[in-house]
Amino acid sequence: MKVKVFFMVVGALFLASCGGNKQTKSEDKTVELKPYEKKVKGYLSDVFEVVEGTYKMECKRNMFLEGQIQIKIKSIGKGDPSDYGFHDGNHGPLFLTVCNKEGQPIANFTDIPSSFEADGLLKDMVSKEGDENWILFKDFLKDILPEDAATFFITSKKIEKDKRGSLTSRNNESEDNDEDDTLSDIGDKKWDKMLDDYEAYADKYITMMKKANDDDSLDALFDYPDLLEKAKKLEKSLKEAETSRSLSSKQVKRMAKIQVKMMNAMSEMNDDSEL
Repeated sequence: MKVKVFFMVVGALFLASCGGNKQTKSEDKTVELKPYEKKVKGYLSDVFEVVEGTYKMECKRNMFLEGQIQIKIKSIGKGDPSDYGFHDGNHGPLFLTVCNKEGQPIANFTDIPSSFEADGLLKDMVSKEGDENWILFKDFLKDILPEDAATFFITSKKIEKDKRGSLTSRNNESEDNDEDDTLSDIGDKKWDKMLDDYEAYADKYITMMKKANDDDSLDALFDYPDLLEKAKKLEKSLKEAETSRSLSSKQVKRMAKIQVKMMNAMSEMNDDSEL
């Protein structure tokens, strides 16, 4: 009974972040995509191309709906290792567009950026013609993968320093690492508040899972309405934060740490429930 209640509570929390009639859809989904064209569009078209193959895009809901796919990218020419897009601590500069089999972009579906975690690989590749690496693309999604998703293309978008970054670079003509540290300190303060709320939600969520796992199911369910309301607000804020490109590197790293903490706690609870 303890395990059953635990999964009922956790499942309810996952659905809490969906909202509306999305709760009736099967959201965990994997779709095979092929490149509609190898050429990377945009300013890095002479530097990168997509390696032919079939790639699996996964759409999963843990706390929020997220899509991710790993694409093998090949370096076909030399680029600029100092390109700001490889140093800004945010997603990009590559963006994957999901298309139907005719290569037409899926309407109202989010373009998926290359993860900031891949910036180092991309930076190294621009100096190594012929080099190939798996690049992770991921983002929060508004909706599940559409049924007609079949192909994709990738576009490179030039990322410039914002005004704050430009002012910082004028005052401190430093190495890349110093520049990243400075950018980490000047991210939009509203995202600090959002991350405070996100972390408080995560801590409350973990506490509720532990209560459910310890057979304090009634107490855990009393906490559910409050968590439901917070999850709805956070889903909107997290999506805005991801797409605004105004997060500093420290803020991005903090968001990732909170997500890892939740996933680790969920994994531990699941292991305990199987004993």
